Amino acid sequence: MMQQETYDSGPNQALTRYEPSAGGVPTRQDMHAVTAAWEALMAGEERGLEHVRPSIRASWARSQRLGVNPYLPRVPVVLSAAELEAEQERSCLLAVAQPLIESAVTMLRDDPWMLTISDRSGHILHTNGHPRILEWAGELNAVPGGSMAEEHIGTGAANAVLASGGAEYVLWSEHYCQVLHDWACLGVPVRYPSTRELMGVLVAGGDELTPLLTVKILGRLAARLEQLLAHEELVRRVALLDTHQRFLLDHPQDAVLALDGRGQVWGVSPAVAQFLPAPQHLFAHSLLRVPGLQVEGLRACTQPPDGRPYEIAVHTQERGLTLRATALPVNSEQHVVGSLVVLRPPTAARPQRGTSTPQWRARYTFADLRGAAPAFQHSVTLARRAAETTFPVLLLGESGTGKEVLAQAIHTASPRGQGPFVAVNCGAGSDELLSAELFGYAAGAFTGAVKGGRKGKVELAHGGTLFLDEVEAMSAKMQVSLLRVLEEGRVTPVGAEAPVGVDVRVIAAANEDVQEAVGQKRFRLDLYHRLAVFPILLPPLRERTEDLPVLIRHLLDDLGFSHVQPTAEVVTLLCRYAWPGNVRELKNVLLRAAHLAPGTAITPAELPQEISSVVAQPASPPHGSLRDTEHEMIVRVLADTQGNLTMAAARLGIHRATLYRKVKKFGLRRVG
Repeated sequence: MMQQETYDSGPNQALTRYEPSAGGVPTRQDMHAVTAAWEALMAGEERGLEHVRPSIRASWARSQRLGVNPYLPRVPVVLSAAELEAEQERSCLLAVAQPLIESAVTMLRDDPWMLTISDRSGHILHTNGHPRILEWAGELNAVPGGSMAEEHIGTGAANAVLASGGAEYVLWSEHYCQVLHDWACLGVPVRYPSTRELMGVLVAGGDELTPLLTVKILGRLAARLEQLLAHEELVRRVALLDTHQRFLLDHPQDAVLALDGRGQVWGVSPAVAQFLPAPQHLFAHSLLRVPGLQVEGLRACTQPPDGRPYEIAVHTQERGLTLRATALPVNSEQHVVGSLVVLRPPTAARPQRGTSTPQWRARYTFADLRGAAPAFQHSVTLARRAAETTFPVLLLGESGTGKEVLAQAIHTASPRGQGPFVAVNCGAGSDELLSAELFGYAAGAFTGAVKGGRKGKVELAHGGTLFLDEVEAMSAKMQVSLLRVLEEGRVTPVGAEAPVGVDVRVIAAANEDVQEAVGQKRFRLDLYHRLAVFPILLPPLRERTEDLPVLIRHLLDDLGFSHVQPTAEVVTLLCRYAWPGNVRELKNVLLRAAHLAPGTAITPAELPQEISSVVAQPASPPHGSLRDTEHEMIVRVLADTQGNLTMAAARLGIHRATLYRKVKKFGLRRVG
C-alpha cells in the first residue's frame, strides 16, 4: 500500500498525499487500488476502501447520499450567460484573480494544464491554460459558469477545498464521477485578507501532474492573490470611509454606519449612540453578528449593484424596538465597496395596521427566481408571458411557495413596471378592516379614522399592480365589492360620496384550489373568471428538491449571510425534509441557523430538531388536489406541534389567523 507524507503547503494548511514507493509525483499506475475500490463501490460493494484516503471516502459517501450520478457525461449545472455575467460582476475575487492567472499561464504556457478560479459556491468564474486542456474541459462543461459543487459532480478538488478549508488534491479515480477519472487536480483556498473567511478556490488540473503542478506553486499564486486582495480591500475601505465623512459633513446630526460589502462596520457617527448601546464596540465587527441585534434586509456587495437605496430593519433586544434604516450603496470605479446605513428614530416593533411606506416599489425581478426544476421553470415561462400582457393573473400554490415574489417579477417586467406594486392580504382581518384597507375612507368615516381620511390600496396602486394575497379568504360581501371595482374601474372610499377612477392590474394569489371553492359556493364564479384570465400553478418545494442547493445559497445571500456556508451534511438534511411551509419556511430556518452558527459554517446542530432528525428516506409527496395536500400538511404539522397554533403557523410560514381559519374550514380539532 502507498505510504503517506505530509509537507508544508505555504500559506495554506498542510496537505497529506499519497507518495509512491519510487518517490516523486503519483502516477496513474499508483492509483490501481483506488480505482478497484471505486469500481467495487459502484457495484454496491464496500471492498478495498482502506486504500482510499478518509477524506475521499467521506466525499464518496456524501455524493451517494446526495444522489449524484457517477456516470454523468458532463458537468450537469452551468449558469446561463446572463447568470454568469451577473456572478462575475459581483465577484470581488475575479477582478483581482484574472490578471494573475493570465500571467501564470503565459509564463508556463507549454505545460499541459489549466487554472480555474471558483467562488465559494463552487461556480467556475474563469479558466485559462493549455489549449488542448481547455478544449477537453469544454467538452465536460468545466467552463465558466459550471458548478463544481459536490452536490452536482461529487468528489472534486474545488469542493474538497471548500469542505476542508485547506489545500487539497483529487487524482484520477478519486473523483466520484467516472468522466473525471482522466483528470488530476490540485486546489488551494483563497481567503478574505481581513477575516480569513473562505472566498474562493484556485485549482490546477490536467491529465498528468508535472513538477510545476505542485501545491507550493499554487500556494504562492494564492498568497500573491491574497496580497492583491488585501490592497484592493484597503482601497475600497478608504473609498467607503471617504464617502462616510463627506456624508457627515452634509448631515452632521444623522446616525450613520459605514459597512463594507460583508456587513463589517468601519465607520460610526456620534449620533449612533442615541439608538444603539456601546456603538464603539461595533467597529471592525459584522453588524450581522452583534449580540442583541438582528438585521433584516441587508444586501451583500456580492449582489448586483443597482445603486438604489433600500430599506432595512435593525431589531434591538435590549430596548425591544425596531430601528428603520435606509442603506445607501457606495460605489467606487463601478464596484460596490459597501453601504452607508442611516438609522431613523426607533418605532414600536409591531407597526399598526394601515401604516404605509412612502414608496410602493417591487423588489424582485425574474433574475431573483432560482430553480431549474421543470415544473418551476414551466411556471416561470408562463409568468414571463403574463408579464407581456396586462391581463389579470391568478397564482395558485401552497403557502410559502413564492407567489408574491413571482407577482413582483411579473409586475417589474410588465409595461407597468415603473408604477407602484401594492400588496394586500385578504385573509388577515375582518370585512371592515379589509374594506378600509382596500378602498380607503373619507374624513370622519368612523371613530378612530385618521384626520383627512386615507387612500386605499386600490387607489395607491393606480398605474401599477394590485396584489391580492389569499384572495380565496374573502367573504361573499367583499367579493361583491371587489368585483364591482374591477368591472367599473372606480372605487368609492368608505364614507365618501363620489367614486374615484382607478387604473390597476390585478394579480391574485390563492393557497387552495379556487375552482373547488367555486364548486362549493364559497367563491363567486364571475369573480373567478375576472381574476383567472392567466392562471399559474407554483409547485411546492418538496417537488423541486433539486433546486434546494441553489435556493439555500441565494437565500443566505439575500438575508445578508453571504459569508455563511452550510455543510454538506446540512444540505443533505434539508433535501430530505418535506418543507410544509415551503420556501418561506426554508428562509426562516436558514435565518435562525445562520444566527446560531458560531463560525461561518452551518452544521446540523443549528437546525431545528424536526429537520436534523429526519430519516434517510424522505416521505412520499402527497398527491391529490391543493385542498387535499393543504389538509394533509396542516394535520401533520398540528400533530408535530401538539396542536400549538402559534408554533404550527410558524412552521407552515403563515399567519396564526390564517391557520385558525383553515383549521375551522377543515373541521380540525386542536390536539392538547
